[in-house]
Amino acid sequence: MIAHFDKGKPPGMKTDMETREYRKYGHYIYKVLKLLMLTLDFKIQGAEKINDHENCIYVFWHQKLFFPVVGFTGIKNKVALVSPSKDGEILAAVLEQYGYEAIRGSSNDRNIQSLILMIKKLKQGYNIGLAADGPQGPIFRTKPGIVYMAMKTGKKIVPIGGAFKHKYVFQKAWDKFHFPYPFTRSAVVVGDPLAVPPGADMETYSELIGQEINKVNERAEALLNQ
Repeated sequence: MIAHFDKGKPPGMKTDMETREYRKYGHYIYKVLKLLMLTLDFKIQGAEKINDHENCIYVFWHQKLFFPVVGFTGIKNKVALVSPSKDGEILAAVLEQYGYEAIRGSSNDRNIQSLILMIKKLKQGYNIGLAADGPQGPIFRTKPGIVYMAMKTGKKIVPIGGAFKHKYVFQKAWDKFHFPYPFTRSAVVVGDPLAVPPGADMETYSELIGQEINKVNERAEALLNQ
């Protein structure tokens, strides 16, 4: 079997034409999301916990990616870590429309380059948005790289949760992504900031972060039922 690649193009690397095509999809999706947002009834709880003078690491489950990207835009100077895959190219185009600087990589502790870059951005005063279990799972398991970043920078971790009254669930996707139906009720909840002390146990704090994300998601569900 012979694999064919573009001349001078390493396996897995996208051509400029492919990149432009994926980003075009991202711009189309952004337009659809803008129209969709006009139909949604949004409640936001905990927005006062966001301090413009203190940058943080904002975390959420990949399943609820819609909320920090589209449903809650009150965070300034924000950077998002996005998978280097073709799907990530599409997401990066959407994020940039919402004011994020998209950086390609993984929050996995083995991806040292991404961790170093995120730490640098935090020290420069940027807010970081991360799917705690992204970009490829396993679902609902916090990557230890997030704990490492918090320890090295002293920045607090802020959980963000959300819920839709009526939604479509992508059952075949690894994250079982939630997408709202038009004209449904929605809620976003910002949790209490969590500080990670130097020398903290990575596994213990990874589990704690997951518990805090689950709590804000539960509070968002409760908001919809009030």
